[in-house]
Amino acid sequence: MARFESYLGFVVLMVVAVGFLSVSFIQTEPKLESPQIFFNSSETMTPTVSSLSDASQERLDQLFSLLREQVTSLSHVQKCLDLVLDGKTDNEQNGCPTHEFVMTTFDAGGLGNKMSEYATLLAISTLTGFTPVLSEDHYNVLIEVFPSIPFNGSQISKSCMEAAKPLNPGNLPETMAFLATRPQDRMRNIRLNTYPNAVFYYDKVKGILKDHFTFMPKVAEPAEEFLRAVRDQIKSTVSEPVWVGVHVRRTNYKHHLNVTQNGTLVTLEYFQRAMVKLKETLKVSNPSFDPSNLVYVVSSDDVPWIKTNFRTLAKAEIIIYAADAWKGSFKFQPKFLDMCIMSKCNHSIFDYGTFGFWGAYLADGHTILSHNIGSMENSEVENIKPAKLSNWHFIDAHGA
Repeated sequence: MARFESYLGFVVLMVVAVGFLSVSFIQTEPKLESPQIFFNSSETMTPTVSSLSDASQERLDQLFSLLREQVTSLSHVQKCLDLVLDGKTDNEQNGCPTHEFVMTTFDAGGLGNKMSEYATLLAISTLTGFTPVLSEDHYNVLIEVFPSIPFNGSQISKSCMEAAKPLNPGNLPETMAFLATRPQDRMRNIRLNTYPNAVFYYDKVKGILKDHFTFMPKVAEPAEEFLRAVRDQIKSTVSEPVWVGVHVRRTNYKHHLNVTQNGTLVTLEYFQRAMVKLKETLKVSNPSFDPSNLVYVVSSDDVPWIKTNFRTLAKAEIIIYAADAWKGSFKFQPKFLDMCIMSKCNHSIFDYGTFGFWGAYLADGHTILSHNIGSMENSEVENIKPAKLSNWHFIDAHGA
């Protein structure tokens, strides 16, 4: 009740102020026509009224001095009105968290998708100043492998989701135009569309992302031990191995490519061309580079396929399999180890999919990936290309 009376008093003060101004203008400036009020660039809201006498200007300054004691910003005015009218903020009415600005994201897909959702949420919220909020389920999946994720889980109500402004970060022109309008000045909640992957903005928060996507020790230590063991095993032929993480996406992606792009899975021939492209690229960047030092660490959601097909390359290349690092005693999912090993390599090759993308992005070396996968547009490729990631190189998914 006391809070209501305080804000009611503020409203009364505003009414009195208007009356004061009207009387002052009539009494002291009878010939004044359409005074123009200009606010300066500071947030103190000190006005200057053209064509007023010094006395009138002094009274006006006194009036706004009183107003500043009650109102410190336009956002405070909005809060005051919210409380006077019904005692609740917009967020409280919609069942949202109590943050003034909240961004929400759907929780969908596998580990790579969830990492993309989180990265997009973090990047867009950083650019706008909105508070990033994860669902409890999303947070629990990420924290299982990335303990540095700093946000506590929050349950986002259906009404809050429905009230939020939808945004599709996959549409870069639309997103850039939206951010240019300073949404933080005119709305409280944004809802990112399903499977957001705003690669264009990732490098703007790259340091933060790499910190947040630091693997927990129980995953990182076996990955490092595996690479040390391989190094010891091949040291007689390769003294300084250059690790290349290779990810092969298959299983249910066959249907996905067919439906979304009228495309088909790449074959072993794609990976052979990718290896050639990587060697050429590394030779250009370092003329003294010795390609015989390359060691390919292959992972996949279809381990039998890679072990059957990549063994045909073993005569010319050093091929090892990330799956061989797995032990039944590990208390985490095998895919966590696959990505962690890939992230610790020097360079990367992958075909498509967010899992391979994040393994390569975290590795931060030269990356070879595919495009022209089908006759229809690949939204993932179209998200990556505008970002112009350093040392990322596209080759055709299917050879001539």
